[in-house]
Amino acid sequence: MTEEKEVRTTLSNHLEDRSIAQDINFRLSGELIGLGHNISQVRFTPTEDMCVDSRLIHSGFIFSAASHCALTALNKKNSLVIGADIKFLAPIELGHEVIFKAEALQDDTKKCEVKVEGFLLDIKVFYGMFYIAVFDKKIFKLRFDQ
Repeated sequence: MTEEKEVRTTLSNHLEDRSIAQDINFRLSGELIGLGHNISQVRFTPTEDMCVDSRLIHSGFIFSAASHCALTALNKKNSLVIGADIKFLAPIELGHEVIFKAEALQDDTKKCEVKVEGFLLDIKVFYGMFYIAVFDKKIFKLRFDQ
């Protein structure tokens, strides 16, 4: 068994193990359905509110689900997407469900690359490389109680 296949078999539904995106709205950014060491899967089910024209889903929602998948694959506190090279390979329509699969290519640096692919059935509809910065502390500490 190859190393990649071994890693993929460790994907589980122990979603309480996630350290990032704990307050995210699954309805808008996809539902985390699997989490493992440096990998994750997110199910994105578009709603009518996401349509831009005649059942076509706005690409911003697709990007959001892919970004969510990238962050959870890395699964490090105080991390933030700082860039991405992405390709939308096919349009997504209302009624389609996309499964995003992410793999962190390294996790031992302050700037990490995460590969994300999105599939509609067996058809690849999204590809992206996300660049994520990992900070030692919370990124923003604002006080609104003054």
